[in-house]
Amino acid sequence: MLETVALPDDLQPALYRDYLAARDGALSLFGCHFAHSEVWRERADRVASSFRGDRGRLVAMLLDYNRRLGCTALVEDRIAKLADREAVAVIAGQQAGLCTGPLYTVYKALTAVKLAGKLEAELARPVVPVFWIAGEDHDFAEANHFWLVDKENRLQKISLELPHQGEPVGMLSLAAKAVNTVLAKLDQWTMATEFKNNILAMLRETAAPSASPAEWFARIMAGLFGETGLVLFDPLLPESRLMLSPFFEMVVERNKETAAALLAREGDITAAGYHLQVEREEEASLLMFMGERRTALLRQDGCFGTRDGSTVLEREQILKAIREQPWLFSPNVLLRPPAQDFLFPTLAYIPGPGELSYFAQLLPLYGVFGLTPPLLWPRAGLTIVEPRLGRHLERYGIPGRDIFRGLEGHLERAVREKTAVDIDGLFTSLKGKIKEEYAFLAAELTRLDSGLAGLADKNLLRVLAETDYLEQRARQAARRKNDAVVSHFSALEQSLLPHGRLQERSLNLFPFLIKYGPDFWQKLLSEFPEAPGHYLFYYKPQ
Repeated sequence: MLETVALPDDLQPALYRDYLAARDGALSLFGCHFAHSEVWRERADRVASSFRGDRGRLVAMLLDYNRRLGCTALVEDRIAKLADREAVAVIAGQQAGLCTGPLYTVYKALTAVKLAGKLEAELARPVVPVFWIAGEDHDFAEANHFWLVDKENRLQKISLELPHQGEPVGMLSLAAKAVNTVLAKLDQWTMATEFKNNILAMLRETAAPSASPAEWFARIMAGLFGETGLVLFDPLLPESRLMLSPFFEMVVERNKETAAALLAREGDITAAGYHLQVEREEEASLLMFMGERRTALLRQDGCFGTRDGSTVLEREQILKAIREQPWLFSPNVLLRPPAQDFLFPTLAYIPGPGELSYFAQLLPLYGVFGLTPPLLWPRAGLTIVEPRLGRHLERYGIPGRDIFRGLEGHLERAVREKTAVDIDGLFTSLKGKIKEEYAFLAAELTRLDSGLAGLADKNLLRVLAETDYLEQRARQAARRKNDAVVSHFSALEQSLLPHGRLQERSLNLFPFLIKYGPDFWQKLLSEFPEAPGHYLFYYKPQ
């Protein structure tokens, strides 16, 4: 069962909130809105007719890659559809996180699958869901771990420990010892169930033939999403680099135009009252150099060079290198979406809150490169409410929306209702009497010496501070007498808002699969919402 909830402002960027609500400030930056149904058919026609890529080459590359991952016949069928000149794609993407990383990675893929199915039916044309695996990303510290809630209701972090010197995640070697450590911890910190051995075996089997963490991620995703028709893509594929070579040349040739377009757009964003998601260096070329590690290329006196000066290329030299060795180059965060849409006929992209904010910055680049931008359909967000947690919420009368606003008040109320001593009443009365007596005392002492009134006020503050301390100790004692209640609230906080953040930004899918098995995945697939927004998913096992 799903329940729609409105998140507090501090859990979403302002621009993301305003875009979801179709407010004028956000629409002035994006031009159109996903809820405007009339734009979809027109945009699909524009994307398909303006796409200059080689569809045959794209299909061959995707078939080869997905077959190597062990894809299903349905995925092959989806890939073949891209050969149709009317076909368009719905794309989501994310870093290659450990065992799929945080839950929102899976939610992006699910949103792409749902939206592609919806649009294919409505537009009567092939619409293919694609997941862009950011294997070229070099932020391994962000992708190498996930969190879970263990058997004792404690948050635990599992990390893939590999040496890393700044190279892309897709170029790291996946060591069997590191994989075994990850799976041993996952086994240690999750309960024994009838599903556990199969889940751990699936993770071992997908890791065994994988050369890198990105390939392990891809094989896991292929196993999870095979029956949905989700097509997987990794930009480190050599063929994709060759296909991107003309685009990289265009980036070099139009570098001044891109800088001017971005500068103007950054002014528009700040003038509209929003902050910049990406703080761009004025000299940034938007290209990354893939030497021993992935590093930015900066414009330097008419040349393009790395920050440390180890690589410096004149304009003709970099153009020659792009034509002959395109695998040495990579788009940065602002250039990645236009590069994606140079390769694919992209009708829609599935951004998270941060991605949508940087899309506002980069949209003018589509005009510079003569590309048709995709429509943005924000991914749905989900908080999984397991059966026991649902019972706790019901027992203590906690509305779903209050999960994200802090449960302390509900905990105090629950403890108060189970405690024979009225702590609130006792200390409210006591503090009132103390203040009353000190007011009388100060008035009397003023008759002796006016300076004593100030001393009485300071003394009152000390007494009230000691009273507050006593009240705090009384509440702690009440909580100790109600361990079960406190334990229930601790379980709610750890599972639904770990580290004070949305569950989807920390917790991982696989502990849920270990606990509940295939039924959990099938219900998530069938009930996952296609519409943007945040939802509570009350899971009930069969």
